[in-house]
Amino acid sequence: MLALFTITAAFGAGSTAAADRPAAQIAFLPAGRQIAAPTAFLEMCARSPEDCQQSARPEAARIVSLARQALVEKYELAFTHLTTTATRDPMPGAVDAPQWPRLTGNRPTDAMPRSAATPDYVRIDLDAPAMATLKAVNNRVNRRLIADTDARVYQTNDYWEAPALTRGARGDCEDFALVKRRLLIAQGIPAAALSLAIVRTRYNEDHAVLVVATKQGDFVLDNLAFKVRPWQTTGYGWVSRQAPGDDLGWVSLAPVPAPIMRMAYNH
Repeated sequence: MLALFTITAAFGAGSTAAADRPAAQIAFLPAGRQIAAPTAFLEMCARSPEDCQQSARPEAARIVSLARQALVEKYELAFTHLTTTATRDPMPGAVDAPQWPRLTGNRPTDAMPRSAATPDYVRIDLDAPAMATLKAVNNRVNRRLIADTDARVYQTNDYWEAPALTRGARGDCEDFALVKRRLLIAQGIPAAALSLAIVRTRYNEDHAVLVVATKQGDFVLDNLAFKVRPWQTTGYGWVSRQAPGDDLGWVSLAPVPAPIMRMAYNH
C-alpha cells in the first residue's frame, strides 16, 4: 500500500472540558502520553541517525546505540510474549496484548502524562518566506517521488528511508515525509521543529505525514495533498507523533471532540 503500515499506539484520554476551549488553542496538536516508537522507525535510526535527530545532542553514535537498545528490548519482549502465550492455556475470551517498552532515551519505561512542564517543540515563525519554503518542498517531493509500497520497493512490509530524488525514485508515505524533512533542514528549518506523525485516513488506513511546529500552529506536509494545511483541517484521525526534543521518543495524540474540530476548522 502507498500510505499504510502497521504500528501500535495508545491514544491519550480526551477531556470533556475541551469543548470549552477557544478554537485558537486547537491550532496545536494535543499530545497524550509517551509511547514506544514504531519498530521501523527505530530500525531507521540505527541505520541513519540523522533522520531521527530532534534533541540538542545529535551525536550519531548515541542515537544508534539507543535505537539498537530499544530494538533489542522490543524483540525480547515480543519473543517472551509469544513463548508465554504458546505454553499456557488462556482463559476463554482472553486477549493477550504485549506492552511494548516505552524507551525514550534515559526516561523511565512507564508512560507518564504530559504536563505543562513538558518541553514543547521548537516553533518557527510562519511568515511568508517560511510558508513559501514549506510549499516548495512539499510540491517538489510530491511531484518527483513516485508513490509505491515497501513490499515492491524494499521487499519488506515496513521500511523507513529517505530516498534520493532521482528519476524513477519510489517510496511510500513515510519516505515522502523523511525526504521533506531532510530538504527543510537543508533550507534552515530546525530539526526540532519537524516531527513525523502517524494518522488514520477516512478509509481507516494508517498513514505518515510530516508536521511542522510553528508559532501559528502545527502544519502538515502530506504526499496526499499539495496544500500545506493546518493539522485540524486534514480530516485525519491523529494517532502518534515524535516527542519534542527526544530523538527516539514518541507521544500519543489525544482525541479532540468533534465540535472543537468543527470550530477550529471554521476559525
